[in-house]
Order: sequence, then structure tokens, then C-alpha cells
Amino acid sequence: MWMEERIGKRINAERMDEAASTGADAVSVACPYCLIMLDDGARDRGDDTEVLDIAQVVRRSLSEGSGPPQ
Repeated sequence: MWMEERIGKRINAERMDEAASTGADAVSVACPYCLIMLDDGARDRGDDTEVLDIAQVVRRSLSEGSGPPQ
């Protein structure tokens, strides 16, 4: 996470380009380091791709429902 690339394309830019190429408007990760890396990559791209932790996705899916699961 803290090592800078000296040659070639930055890994966060490469991974975010790969994720954005799918056409997804959100990317979810389970790793806090990946969250930071992809969020930085999205900001560098200047796009609207949302980078979320998997817990955020679960919380959203539960709050969008119409009550408790049966």
C-alpha cells in the first residue's frame, strides 16, 4: 500500500480501469487496503464509480427491503 511504483502504470489505476471496464457503477471490496486503493484510483480517474466495503453493500440491501426478512 505504501510502496510507490517507479515504472509503468500505478496499480490502483490499473485495477480501477479493470473494474470500470465492466460498466459497473459501484465496486465492492472486503479489504480495507483495497478500499483505499480503489477509491484513490476512482478519484484519479475522475469518474463516478462508487467504491464500497462489502458491509456497506449489505447494509444498503437490508435497508432497501420492505421490512425484516421472513
